[in-house]
Amino acid sequence: MASAAVNRPTNVKQKEADVNQKLQLYGIYSAFANGKVPSNKQIDIALNSAIASRPLANPSNKLSPEGRHLVADLRDVIEQAKVLLLTKNEGNLIQDFLWQTRFVSGGGTALPGAPVDKATAQQHGNQALDGLRTLGTLMISNGQFRKLLSDATILLRDIAGDAAQNAANRVNPSQEQLSQIDQAAEDNTWHDVPDLSRDNLRNQAKSQFNQNKPFSQGDVKNIADNAANQGQTQDGVDPNYAASSGADQLRNQASSNVPDEHKDRAKEFRDRTKDYASKKLPKERRDQSIFRMKKMIVEIQGHQDYQQAIETILNLAEQYGGHGKNLSQQGASTVKGAHGDTALTTAETDLRTLLERFANYTSADDLIESLNTVYRDADKDPELKNWFKSIDGYVRKCLKEQGFIMQDSATEEWNQLYDQGHYLLRERYRDHTNRVLDEFKFLGTQFDEDPLNKKFAASMQKLFQELGNDENGKPVFKKHLVKDLSQVIVPGIFESVRYVPVPRIEYSDPMIDAIVENLVIESDNLAPNSFEFGSDNYFRWGRKTVTSKNKNKVMVSVSGVQMDLKDVSYYIHRKQGFPSIKDTGIMDIHMGGTGFSFKIAMETADKSDGQHFFKINTVNVDMKSLNIKLKQSKHKLLFNIFKPLLFGVVKPAITKVLEKLIKDQVHQLDARAYAVHQEAERVARAAKNDPQNAPNIYSRYVDAAKTVLTKNKEKAEAVSADKKTNVAMTQHDSIFKDIKLPGGISTKATEYKNLAAKGDKWESPVFEIGSAPESTNLPKATPVTRKPHNVSGGGVRGPQNIQPGQSTLGQAEPANSNSAGFSNQVNEAFGSGANQDYSLNNKSGGMNGGYQPRGYQTGGVPQGDYTQGNVPQTGHTTLGVNNPVLSGMS
Repeated sequence: MASAAVNRPTNVKQKEADVNQKLQLYGIYSAFANGKVPSNKQIDIALNSAIASRPLANPSNKLSPEGRHLVADLRDVIEQAKVLLLTKNEGNLIQDFLWQTRFVSGGGTALPGAPVDKATAQQHGNQALDGLRTLGTLMISNGQFRKLLSDATILLRDIAGDAAQNAANRVNPSQEQLSQIDQAAEDNTWHDVPDLSRDNLRNQAKSQFNQNKPFSQGDVKNIADNAANQGQTQDGVDPNYAASSGADQLRNQASSNVPDEHKDRAKEFRDRTKDYASKKLPKERRDQSIFRMKKMIVEIQGHQDYQQAIETILNLAEQYGGHGKNLSQQGASTVKGAHGDTALTTAETDLRTLLERFANYTSADDLIESLNTVYRDADKDPELKNWFKSIDGYVRKCLKEQGFIMQDSATEEWNQLYDQGHYLLRERYRDHTNRVLDEFKFLGTQFDEDPLNKKFAASMQKLFQELGNDENGKPVFKKHLVKDLSQVIVPGIFESVRYVPVPRIEYSDPMIDAIVENLVIESDNLAPNSFEFGSDNYFRWGRKTVTSKNKNKVMVSVSGVQMDLKDVSYYIHRKQGFPSIKDTGIMDIHMGGTGFSFKIAMETADKSDGQHFFKINTVNVDMKSLNIKLKQSKHKLLFNIFKPLLFGVVKPAITKVLEKLIKDQVHQLDARAYAVHQEAERVARAAKNDPQNAPNIYSRYVDAAKTVLTKNKEKAEAVSADKKTNVAMTQHDSIFKDIKLPGGISTKATEYKNLAAKGDKWESPVFEIGSAPESTNLPKATPVTRKPHNVSGGGVRGPQNIQPGQSTLGQAEPANSNSAGFSNQVNEAFGSGANQDYSLNNKSGGMNGGYQPRGYQTGGVPQGDYTQGNVPQTGHTTLGVNNPVLSGMS
């Protein structure tokens, strides 16, 4: 009787092509592991091949119209990503950067000495972790901390109760309204029907907005013209003064256009919120909370474990801080020497060029120069260094001296450090921060303005817009797209996977050696044709003499797992026993029709059962259509003679063995689950004697599962000590390297792995995948240039060249109040007001008190190289001198 057919009979030609493609993907994986990457040409061909593939070029007619639109959007995303990548990466910069970073050696100079070895660093890390864990345990076990936490919860509940009461008052109708619900309306009373059309609603909303908007487009234009006229000077328009004047006029215009009732309502809301917060958190309560937190810290400091933990953490911090200082002292010569390394220099150049290309071909020289300036000026400021030392000393006193934090001197010292730090970090170096932020903002703007970036972003936005929004842009759940995914796309993916090669399988023990190779699974045959799941739940709640009962039954059925395996190679060597056999051959394995099928019925275990949680009722396995055909073997004639008898005896035996194996595995799983439960209960009973260190229920079961799995793994390793099972992808991974089987997949995989290692530097021929032609319409990368833009000027605020121990707090000099742009915004944000800008800007709009390096125009327009080493006599820092650490120059 002929065997039933399979879903997809093996196509030998298609199988060979698919196997080679899958093995090439393995070769590509090996190439990536070796540091190889595809070239722009290989990426271009691969992406063009993907765009030209049938699922993208000619989507299935079974897709919904929106599904086909999404496929078109996906093609556009791939196309725009290809153009963006290949254009910005002209010259294979990304590939070269990745390759060069593998060979950065630091040039001919010695690297800074490592402070500690790897083992010592790991030990220190464990010590620091133990110290932090001790501090955390002391805090959460402290009574003051728990009382504070409880009080905070009560306060939040009180606030939530007020909110609920206010909501109820708003929702509940008044008594007058309730008294009217039983009265009828006046006789023969009619009202106008409101116009609820879309156009009318839109016009009403637009009219309401126009009445209340701060200013119109005409106001903006008029104010811009007035500001330009007011900023007119002999040299043209002063941009700083014009921008500041325009901003003030817009602010006044917006304030005058907002109705007074809206202003009063907003002020009333702010006052009401402030009063409510003051009522719930009065000053006495806030002060008391701070006092209680200080008391909590003092109590923790008095614990015997605290001092040891804090000493460990502080000693490690001091030790590694010293190492960092030593490394920084070695840093200048080391980094300068490192730039003698060709690989590092090339990698830096590649990365910078890439970033500048993506930023609309804008040079990053100005940004780097602004960072260099911050580094130079901060490194020369002794007051800033002394402030950090004072902070370190204050923190140590607070942590180590019990009771110090409760003293008034601690509060006074903190206030002094806070005021000094606020000035140093937010006032003295504000101009530096302004310029760095302006440079970052300008570069970010250039990223947004890049045409290729815009096209790619637009394609991505369109894809996601159509994926989850309707034609009006509102979020909507599209059921037809889910249907496309479940009924067309996912089945199509399984069908397109087709033939999947299985690595070489090897087994060895004292009795037998066996190898199976050239197994190629067809995805359409392997996927079951039918999967069934059934569940029956029964629950009874009883009281008094009636007992409660709960029962759950589950049924799982799978059928139609088929096989049509051609030219499977095997090797078998029976080393002990009778008969002694050694054979190498090729066979076909066929299992069609219902194929391999099984049905399992389970239910929760009863107290009288041997199981604990679940038990197997029935297991049925069917593989009647299995057929094996020997195509090449030393014992082919003998096999064909005894084949009918062999299959008549072996197939029922295999079926029974599989049924027993499934049942035993389920029972073992039940036993392991019960062992985990017992281990967790044992830990819970042991924790009753030490409730403070008792683990929660989740950690108990996780730890118990780890313990049981470790024991089972050790038992399995002891049983299989003389058995070896190996899955070899290549011949190099095999435990039988001298045995080569005909048509072996491992042989082909070895060839692709060797191919992946070929090629100069980062190149490899294994990435040549796809057959589409190269693109001919890619735009060319344009040269990177420095572009005109306005940035904040000024240097270090306050007196310059101060001596160690002196302070500049409160000695800043007021300057021009018309500095515009981001500087004014920061001044307002910090509360210094529009008239209190302490920058050292000059009125000409230049930088650094009027000093202008060669080639630098007013407004921050760089035209050429900066002059090195020319410091003006104003005492201000010089923007334009490269930092040796950042740029690698001496």
